[in-house]
Amino acid sequence: MTFIFQMLYQVHPLFPLAYLIVLGNGVLAPAIYCAARGIPYDITKIWSLAKHGQIGARYAVISWAAFAAASVLVLVLGAAS
Repeated sequence: MTFIFQMLYQVHPLFPLAYLIVLGNGVLAPAIYCAARGIPYDITKIWSLAKHGQIGARYAVISWAAFAAASVLVLVLGAAS
């Protein structure tokens, strides 16, 4: 984990903070949505709700996608350096 943050810091000093924000959003947004709706933390349930137009579920799916994209970007930057 230290390697990831050092590599991000070398690219730009604010990248580690941005990655932590995306990470936190990707982890907390679905959990908060499930707690607020009173449903279990079930990926398939959230996915089906998002497909049916639930805004909170769509936000949870988008936060997962943003976290996945940021993680792939970090891995590519790490491999390139």
